[in-house]
Amino acid sequence: MRRLNKSLVWFRRDLRNFDNAALHHALGESQQVYCVFIFDKDILDPLLPENRMDRRVAFIHASLQELDAELKRQGGGL
Repeated sequence: MRRLNKSLVWFRRDLRNFDNAALHHALGESQQVYCVFIFDKDILDPLLPENRMDRRVAFIHASLQELDAELKRQGGGL
């Protein structure tokens, strides 16, 4: 099988680095893998500034910090 130079793994709903099919395949088939998460402005913009850290946003942010820390322990990052 031909090995890819670069791949992009876009974390959307599954914010795990373990048992993640997209990440697994990218790591197995690419020389370099870039991991990203994009906060959806359509969700955040309608919120008043004081509500931007509501529980779901806070949960996502904490999950992303955990994911980034684990990816860094493995030599990568988010």
